[in-house]
Amino acid sequence: MAVSLKRKRGAISYREPSTDEDISTDSDQELRPRQKHATPQRRSARSQRAEQPLPRRPRRDTSRAEAVATDPIKLRGRQNVSYRDPSTDEEDEEDSDGDFEAEEIVAPQRKSRIRAAPSPRTQREKKSRGRVSKALGAPMKRRSTPQEIAEPPREIVSDGNIPAWNSLPYHVLLQIFVYAAHPLHDENMTPTKSISWLVQMARMCFAFTKPALTALYRNPPIFAVKQNRKALVHHLISPPSGAHENYPVMVKRLELDATKMSSLTDATHSAADLTALLSSLTTLRDIDIFDPIDKPPYRSRLKTIRRWHYPSELFEALEQNQVRLRSWRWNSIFCPQGPLWMKEVHMRGAFQSLREVTISKYHPDLSRKPDDVQPTTEELLGSALAALPNLRSLIFENCLAVNERLLPLLPSNLVSLNMTNCRDLISDSLQAFLVTHGARLEELVLNHDQSLDLSFLVDLKQTCPRLEVLRMDMTYYSSLVMSSDNEPLWDELLKEGEIPSWPSTLRVIELEHIRNWISITGATSFFSSLIDSAEDLPWLRELTILTMVDIDWRKRAEFRKKWTARFQDVFAQRAVPPNPHLVSLRAFREWKTQPDSEETSVTEKNDSFLEDAPKKMTEAETEENDSDVPLLPHRKQNEKWNSRRLRTRGKASPSYDESSSDESGSDDSSDSEEPRFIQGKCHTVMFRIDNFRPREHKFDEGDFLDTERSGDEDWDGNDVVEDEYAW
Repeated sequence: MAVSLKRKRGAISYREPSTDEDISTDSDQELRPRQKHATPQRRSARSQRAEQPLPRRPRRDTSRAEAVATDPIKLRGRQNVSYRDPSTDEEDEEDSDGDFEAEEIVAPQRKSRIRAAPSPRTQREKKSRGRVSKALGAPMKRRSTPQEIAEPPREIVSDGNIPAWNSLPYHVLLQIFVYAAHPLHDENMTPTKSISWLVQMARMCFAFTKPALTALYRNPPIFAVKQNRKALVHHLISPPSGAHENYPVMVKRLELDATKMSSLTDATHSAADLTALLSSLTTLRDIDIFDPIDKPPYRSRLKTIRRWHYPSELFEALEQNQVRLRSWRWNSIFCPQGPLWMKEVHMRGAFQSLREVTISKYHPDLSRKPDDVQPTTEELLGSALAALPNLRSLIFENCLAVNERLLPLLPSNLVSLNMTNCRDLISDSLQAFLVTHGARLEELVLNHDQSLDLSFLVDLKQTCPRLEVLRMDMTYYSSLVMSSDNEPLWDELLKEGEIPSWPSTLRVIELEHIRNWISITGATSFFSSLIDSAEDLPWLRELTILTMVDIDWRKRAEFRKKWTARFQDVFAQRAVPPNPHLVSLRAFREWKTQPDSEETSVTEKNDSFLEDAPKKMTEAETEENDSDVPLLPHRKQNEKWNSRRLRTRGKASPSYDESSSDESGSDDSSDSEEPRFIQGKCHTVMFRIDNFRPREHKFDEGDFLDTERSGDEDWDGNDVVEDEYAW
């Protein structure tokens, strides 16, 4: 078997002659001794050949050898080279005549692949490819085919006039740079490329200098640029004398990390440097001194760090410079004096103009006795907030003090209310608060409140007639990493018979991770309340509903399909695509000069096919409930089998038990009805029904890739084999 395989492929010898006598000798008596020691002779010949200069080869072979030397992988699959030795006399006799000719062509290719030194660029490419291939599951570059190569974009016909950007007014350029550069840093205070881009824009043109620097210094990234932090602070405190712009005047907002406040400029003079910084910023309006751990999952720090407190010099500097703040953040960890001292600070002139206040980590006193006559934490917070006459936005983060005792003490002129991760907030106390304090409320954000259900939505239309934004995220977090206390603390999401009502002024509705429905009837009533209120929601533009329904997966698939289509049909915007001839003034002129421009305009006006699609679908459905109807002529339902076409499929029936409950039967009858009103103005409609349990960390495919080495680091798939044998 093995001999037959060898005879099918012609053997090629790789040995090279050392003398002229070896070339002229081709008898069997002289060849047989060489077969016994073929491998050592070839190796010795190759080593001797490497020391001697190569003879001149044909030009075509030299170019091929150079190509192999520069890219050894490029021509690997194109060479039909055999690495076996001749084993019979017949093969030697057959190949003896053309042995030198084969060596003359193939041997230079092999030697160039082995001995030629690759270029530095080839070595870098081999190293990069080797690093990727060592990890199992590493992404590999997909081979591009001619069909996948994207066509070059069509050239836009224009007059070639470049607008004079440097002639735009200052306030226009400022808005452009602020919009294009946002944000300067992410939530982890890591700088983005926008910082260097604004610096480049400031150096490009004199007209761009002031608006670009204003966009950069409006909220200076002090803690984002770690290396130049001290230089930036000193630059704001004492700008150079020859500076064209007044940099301290540009600063409107400061975001300071309290855990790194000692490294602001000097660890021993951090309070003095902070006071000097605030004294130099006369136009400062917003100050946010935050703790980076105050974000999901809202857990306390494992290791203790040096605790920073609000220095008294800070408030004195604000008072001396007559700064009028608009926003401020209070954190109980940085304020050991308590909420009573907070009221004293609010009475100062710098805080009387506050419009937004954030309160973080304020909890009730658990050691308080029932007969204690001292004011509670809730009462002190309420009195401190009542001292702010211009307060419009209030944010509570990770506060257990938000309960039925604090809510009635809040100001009644609030426009925006945000309560995040407030575990003791319940629906009854929130509903009572909205009855008395919700007349002016325009934004309501309720995220991660573990004891809050949806019962307050029943009277939302009457209690909050001006509400525009409603956001609610029902994802909860455990108090410890190893604990599992992130389950809801409420019994029923919506009680039986409770139907939500929606204010007509709503623009944004975001309800995420709604779960624990008692029955499918409750979810149906909730969804139907939005569909029935479509006529009363003319300003709604964003609708997001993510919910979990714990039913059989087949029923859930049908349930999701029905309601997803209904929400899309009722609320999704049907926008007509723009005219493709309006890309430039020249294209529009050329289009208008065409003789058939009027007919084309009429045709393109109705080019969206959105109005005709429902009509066509209705006609198709009236003909026959068959997926082959658009392709085949109309046939009767009782058609029998024939040679041209299979039997007509009947109506698809579910594979599970057809005996459904009364709830599903009533739901099917209600879903068959068409919506009474089509709102069709929402540019964002996201509706999803599943049964996934919300988690703190959402896994994706990147979490399942193997980043460990494969165990064979000596071979990366790109090495050149030094021996003739592949094994």
